[in-house]
Amino acid sequence: MRSAGRAQHHSRAALFAVLAGLHALSFAWSPFGGSKTEFEEVPLTPAEWSQVQVKAGWATGYPDDLLFEVASQLPGPMACHGVIIQLTSGKKIDKGFNPRLYVPAGSTKQVGVRGVTKGQMKDFNLACGCWKKPKDTRCGNPARQ
Repeated sequence: MRSAGRAQHHSRAALFAVLAGLHALSFAWSPFGGSKTEFEEVPLTPAEWSQVQVKAGWATGYPDDLLFEVASQLPGPMACHGVIIQLTSGKKIDKGFNPRLYVPAGSTKQVGVRGVTKGQMKDFNLACGCWKKPKDTRCGNPARQ
């Protein structure tokens, strides 16, 4: 029994080490490389949303796959984390994008979510942000620092 307890202790220690390593990596990860940056991701303002065009719809033959096309004219990249969908029934659905939808400046990208049948959607709101330096009002590009 003593060796079983020791083995359990070693497996817990190994699990703790793996989780601690993943935790440290999650803080170090950035879509712009491993270096520190003074940029912070912030939600888009109404003025910034006016520089973003969003189209939503369903592809022919796929009535359960809602597609979004996001075109950005922002001076820096943007990222969308997910969407809140208001259904005609009054119910709201919160769908995350995995991975996030990354849209470089002056580009158009597409993303889709499953489980929203054509004709069920009343409205939607994307959750998107861009990167800014503290006290800066314009979206910037952390990769170009």
